[in-house]
Amino acid sequence: MKYVPCILVACAIFDLLSAASNPVNICSGVSDNAFLPYLGDCSKYYVCIGGAPIERKCDYDFYFDAKEQSCTYQNVAKCLPTCTNALSSFCYDRTCTKYVLCYAGTAIIRECRDGLQYNAETDRCDFPQYVDCVDNMCTLFNDPKNITFINSQASCEKYYICMDGTAYPLTCSNGLQFNKDCDCCDFVENVHCSITPSTRNILSYSKVPPRRADIDCPVVGANFIAHPDPAKYYYCLNGMGVVLECTPGLLYDAEFEECRAPEYISRKF
Repeated sequence: MKYVPCILVACAIFDLLSAASNPVNICSGVSDNAFLPYLGDCSKYYVCIGGAPIERKCDYDFYFDAKEQSCTYQNVAKCLPTCTNALSSFCYDRTCTKYVLCYAGTAIIRECRDGLQYNAETDRCDFPQYVDCVDNMCTLFNDPKNITFINSQASCEKYYICMDGTAYPLTCSNGLQFNKDCDCCDFVENVHCSITPSTRNILSYSKVPPRRADIDCPVVGANFIAHPDPAKYYYCLNGMGVVLECTPGLLYDAEFEECRAPEYISRKF
């Protein structure tokens, strides 16, 4: 199956839009047998097998619910949002690293790289200690003899246990930290964990007016273009454009068309 990463999510017509030069594999980094939503059609979904998406369709008139990992009644299912004309974004469920960027009623799937995760509070890729998403690591099928424990990336005391495809957060008793070596709560001296997220003030795209691009945007298609400021970039869509900002500490990589940590930048400014 050929997967097209850019789909118009308006309610009436679903136009396919060929995005920039980096197509997104929605199943990369996702556990096998995980079910992912299908942009533009709530009755369809994907199952990830061997890192590849396989398209499926719900029986009857059911809709797919990514959180419940099943098809259910239309009035119960939590389908993906549709894009409005405003600049915004929302997470692509169950992946942690993918998100849907909305502009002028058009949706495009984007991917955070190098261990970064999508932060729904800021609408952009962020360091994992500020997101702590583990949904992509839980499979729907349980093995009582091989329970999946996942350490938190935001707290030394916190961890997750996977059950029926859902990650449930747990916290060690006071004075103990989670030790991945034994999948248990352990004394601090045996863990060597040091996580100290700092307080930041980053406004999401939906909370500030978009800044119009001060360049001539290509009149056709979706294009991501480097900005003179390496912490910013342009998003051009069919002749219209806005300026987007990276999370503090990240820079825009023109080759991969996404914000990355400086040590991963393929083309220096």
